[in-house]
Amino acid sequence: MSDYYPNTQSSRRGKAAITFFVKPEAKAAIRAALADGGYGTSYQEGIVNLLNELLTRQQRKTLV
Repeated sequence: MSDYYPNTQSSRRGKAAITFFVKPEAKAAIRAALADGGYGTSYQEGIVNLLNELLTRQQRKTLV
């Protein structure tokens, strides 16, 4: 894969992206909800922490 994308950031190697789209006015509300819920102040941190909580409740392996 590095042959095709030689300038890939090292922190992204071995990972896959998930993208989802929301209405522009929803972005601030989502970020605030994640922060107020204690999941983190960035979208990535908040979503990963929220998903880890869900996976833990389902007794599944959490994300790294």
